[in-house]
Amino acid sequence: MREATAHLWITGPNRAAREAAAAALPFPDPVSVDCHRGLRGPYTGAGELMRLLVPRTHGQSPLPGGTRLSILAAAPELSALLGAPEPTLTSAAPPGERTRWYGHERTRRIANGLVDHLAAHPGPPLTLVFHDVHEADATDAEFLAIALRRLDPARVRIAVCSDDDTPGSSLAPATAAELRRRAEHRETPAVPDTYRGEFVGTDGTGEPDDLYRQLDPAARAKLHDSRADELEASPVWSWRLGAVPYHRAHGSSPDAGHAACESAVAYCLGMGYYTAALELTARIDDLLGPDAPWPARYRQLRQRGLCLALLDRPAEAEAAYYDVLARTTDPKVHTTVSYALSVLFTRLYDSPRKDHVRALAHINTAIAFIDQLPDAEDRAFHTAFMHNGKALVTMHLGDLPEALRLVDTALAAVEDGLAPGRHHLHKSVLHHNRAQLLARLGRGEEALEEYERIVTQDPNHPEYRFDRAVLHHQQERFEAALADYAEVERISPPFAELHYNRGDLYSAAGGGDAAAEFARALELEPTRADARIALAELWLDDERAAEAAELAREGLVLSPDDPSLLCVQGTALLALGTAEAALHSLDRALAVDPSTPGAHANRASAHLALGHHEEALRDLTTALALSPEDPDLLHNRGYVHESAGQWARALDDYTRALELPGADREALEERRSECRERVSAEG
Repeated sequence: MREATAHLWITGPNRAAREAAAAALPFPDPVSVDCHRGLRGPYTGAGELMRLLVPRTHGQSPLPGGTRLSILAAAPELSALLGAPEPTLTSAAPPGERTRWYGHERTRRIANGLVDHLAAHPGPPLTLVFHDVHEADATDAEFLAIALRRLDPARVRIAVCSDDDTPGSSLAPATAAELRRRAEHRETPAVPDTYRGEFVGTDGTGEPDDLYRQLDPAARAKLHDSRADELEASPVWSWRLGAVPYHRAHGSSPDAGHAACESAVAYCLGMGYYTAALELTARIDDLLGPDAPWPARYRQLRQRGLCLALLDRPAEAEAAYYDVLARTTDPKVHTTVSYALSVLFTRLYDSPRKDHVRALAHINTAIAFIDQLPDAEDRAFHTAFMHNGKALVTMHLGDLPEALRLVDTALAAVEDGLAPGRHHLHKSVLHHNRAQLLARLGRGEEALEEYERIVTQDPNHPEYRFDRAVLHHQQERFEAALADYAEVERISPPFAELHYNRGDLYSAAGGGDAAAEFARALELEPTRADARIALAELWLDDERAAEAAELAREGLVLSPDDPSLLCVQGTALLALGTAEAALHSLDRALAVDPSTPGAHANRASAHLALGHHEEALRDLTTALALSPEDPDLLHNRGYVHESAGQWARALDDYTRALELPGADREALEERRSECRERVSAEG
């Protein structure tokens, strides 16, 4: 069989056509899954894929920790085979005490962990067929975009089946972009739909048949009740995130429909599946109707605002929060929502909407309402929570000592006002914030004491160990940093920043393969310019200029005007002896950002290679104005003066360079001696 060189994209106007085209693929034993989010919500397709593949190879080789956690996130039913994920204070917090939410980037980490598993799959090549991708949840769409980019079709060939490739298609933009870049497109004409069972059995993913339409509402509701009962008895728990809420919402009990949707929202919020949670809040809105009791309506509105904020859609979140405030005078609601508005303005908005003073006004409003709360323990918790929020704003305003004082106030409130067994999660959050502030204030030993406390209390939460590793690195405790990074890798799905940081540590301390770490960071997130630049610079040091130039070129496809990438490209092209091309890249870099000394220095080298002495001197003089204590710049300018026969000026630059720390004394003394002889001969 001829080796596959591309993935496949099968489009057609109906599912029957796409299924027929997929069935005709000339590949043995394809694994087919349905991605319609109405079935099992988040990771409908990826979760089913893991349920099919993981049992086949279980026990052949140990799963890396991050891969295992990714699989369990997508297919929680596999905990019976793989063991449950290790608990954290976040995952174990009671519903009323959850005060920390995963960042929206968590699903990218899960997706990369799933792709790692597929890339390492043993045995013959795989063919994976994904149906109804245009109806996929955001988690499946993200997973497929990453899988298409990372997986070699010779080993794991992906066939994506979707409605069409027109601009109006509901296919996720990132998925569509990867398909256009990496897949062979096959369009298939419509074929008659075959009968696939009665409508309720399709779990809302098909079209209502005549029998369903002719039933009276009560009979329809009973069919939905029966199907929901059947799915809830299934060992595939994740039906409760898609089909079960759908059927309960169309069943005979509105309360059961509301409860099923609420349960799914709570799970999705807790796991970081915010797009699915947002869709479910819209279904709850329909179920509640215009006359809903306030507690249920408030819960739905608050969840909607939280989803929008966590999806980095602050303007929509702001509108949702003001909608809540306009409906009630409840002081607890105003406290909570004013805090949320403060976070929007101090953290989530980009410039120019970011406004720390407005954030301070909102958090002060939240604090002002606390005394109106009737319950003492409630007041203690909100005092801690809101003062912690004010510390964030104060930190952004630049007053670190005051931010630390506010966190200490928050800690005192929880220690004095809450029962010992309550709010362990929020206490750990406060100590984490205290550790971060102490580190910023240069009080490293105290910060490490805080990290030791929270890592002991919450050993499976990767963020604490990651931040402690960064602090160890800053203090040149390299072995301790490496130990923390290794543990983060074990207890977290993979993410690029870990590998970039470890590569940076290896570059500083030696003892590891920095290039491999930077390459891994780029494998996970190719848009990370810092990892691309670091890897290119290592390759330049190893005289691999052609590879460095190609690496920069690939980065510039993603970020065409990145001045650092342009500078690296220019340096690599110069090393390859193409000074004109190097000059072009460096001109572009400095047009975007003229404040980088290295770019001026490299352009000076390009000018010198082309015999442009005056231009080279001008660039080096500019570089020295930007970085006057750099002996290498003086050394280089002295060399250009020498090349132009300006011996006295060269002698002056070499002499000044020798006065600076880090100078190459042997080379400078040799050049200075030569210049002195030249000056004497001319005199």
